[in-house]
Amino acid sequence: MDFPINHGEIFFHNGLSIAIHSSNRNHLVINNELIFFGECFDYENTQFTNAEIAEQLKGLSLEKKIEKINKLTGFFIFLFFENGNVYIFNDASGQLETYISNTDDGLYISAQPNMITAISGDTSYRDNVPQYIIDRKINIFQKTPFKHIDKLIPNFYYNVNDKKYVRFYPMKALPVLPVDEVAKEALAVLEDSIASMAFRKKISLAVTAGWDSRILFAASLKNADKAVYYVLNHQTEDGRQDVKIAGQITGHFSKELKVIDYDVSSIDLSGNDTPVIWKDDEKGRKMSHLMNAHFPDRYLINGNISEVARNFYDPLPENLSLSELCYIIGIEDGPYEKDAVKEWLETHNQHVHLLDSIYWEHKMPNWAGASKSVSNVYNTVISPFNNRYLLNLLLSTKRKDRDKYFHKIYSSILKNVDVHLAGIPLNPTKKHQQISMMKKLQVYPLYRHLFFKMKKLKF
Repeated sequence: MDFPINHGEIFFHNGLSIAIHSSNRNHLVINNELIFFGECFDYENTQFTNAEIAEQLKGLSLEKKIEKINKLTGFFIFLFFENGNVYIFNDASGQLETYISNTDDGLYISAQPNMITAISGDTSYRDNVPQYIIDRKINIFQKTPFKHIDKLIPNFYYNVNDKKYVRFYPMKALPVLPVDEVAKEALAVLEDSIASMAFRKKISLAVTAGWDSRILFAASLKNADKAVYYVLNHQTEDGRQDVKIAGQITGHFSKELKVIDYDVSSIDLSGNDTPVIWKDDEKGRKMSHLMNAHFPDRYLINGNISEVARNFYDPLPENLSLSELCYIIGIEDGPYEKDAVKEWLETHNQHVHLLDSIYWEHKMPNWAGASKSVSNVYNTVISPFNNRYLLNLLLSTKRKDRDKYFHKIYSSILKNVDVHLAGIPLNPTKKHQQISMMKKLQVYPLYRHLFFKMKKLKF
């Protein structure tokens, strides 16, 4: 077969042909019970390799395997062989994109759907898919524009024999735990996850004016000797605040801060092969090239996924219609789009708030996951927040305590490390100040509801 990967290697196991780029050989683990591909970390066993983590899963029931996977951080896919069947799992937020085609002509699994179409020869689209969905390469939850290809999204596994996606999380209502208890345990999980990463490679960690990077900075301090802290000097108000606040944060702990000035238009990609990526992004590739130039052979640590536990879409009206859900997702509200949303909605069990689930199960795999596919051509970008146990823990709190602007759990995490960290201003931009004032006057929900009904909010 003509496989569209230069310098590829092919392995055979349990009737499957496994093709990877030769540079990814260390990311592949094969034994008689499973196939693993990716990069994963075990915060309970910080010195374990990918192979040692995979070895822990041998002999376990599917239920026990899920318990173990829930505590893993990173980006990865597992194929489990059990009683003549194959079960496919991916990481907590779909950061290793996983597309599946399972027809009478064969089973195909790939990080990119265009690789499946190239191998299978089937490039057909769904019958009623709108042209803009095809042109913009839009997935709606697990539904891709391709007739015979779906995407494995977070909190589901795929049963190969039954040709069925099965929700396995959440299966029961989440408890409501005290803020301080959650903060202490979440900090421990993040610290040990970062320790596991730093044990394998040195790390580079962005410091900004926002919540996510500050939490990760705090969690990295025990491994600061293996870390480089940096800030990108974007030529915007937000960028200027990032540089200012990052300097205050690192300065308080006497840590060196690398300020990176850049001009996207001057970054030259000529001489670099264009990757075979379905949702390619030239700007993303340029930024990834920039990061690789500054931090070769390091893990780049970012705060993606944290937004799942930060009420990203709030506040919005209750009892949202299918058309309104389409608006939130950023698509039109035609029959194709509403059918895709409805199909996912029928699997949602209300144990996690609807808006949090949309962010987690649609936006994370289809935005952050697609972004990782671009950046990880040049770098290894990892979010310590990409851990289902950690997200479950953070979501096991009162919703009002997870306000994206005034997050009590994150504030408590910072205070557990150093009270001064929680006192440095967060995102002190004009927009943030305006929102803060509206919240104090208790008019912010009214403003959001009004602009939502007028379809003037940007998500």
